[in-house]
Amino acid sequence: MSVGSAVTGRSTADVPASATARPVMLLTCNVPFGAAAVRVAVDAASEAGAELYLCDAIPLGFSSYIDQMARRFGEHDNRREMDGLAREARARGVRTTQMVFHNPRPIAAALEVCRDERIGLLVFGADRARLSRLTYRRAMHRLRRDASCLLWIAPS
Repeated sequence: MSVGSAVTGRSTADVPASATARPVMLLTCNVPFGAAAVRVAVDAASEAGAELYLCDAIPLGFSSYIDQMARRFGEHDNRREMDGLAREARARGVRTTQMVFHNPRPIAAALEVCRDERIGLLVFGADRARLSRLTYRRAMHRLRRDASCLLWIAPS
């Protein structure tokens, strides 16, 4: 008798994957996604029958209202890339959700969504060549310390 059958009275093979699979989040920080991270996230979501969250965490400065409004209408290249990834994932049968976090603390906002949406795997997919070393290190420290799910980071 499997664990699933002891709890529910039926085997886990009888339960559709989408009913048990927790979503996968692919996260970047205002830069394009890395190719390896995209492959891992889409493959994981596809194989598990899970939803894929495509997320861009965009930091907002505490400067002026005009700076903040300008950020909202920027980032067109990243948006086009996310739209393309969503189309590719949907072609493979993966349900997708796209999110953009405009926040002074975007990693904290992403971690809050992880907890609220019960994300099972967080793939940090920022293209390291396009992200400053300090921003990358701060994001990695925060994600490793506070993520409430599995975390995948592209090897250096």
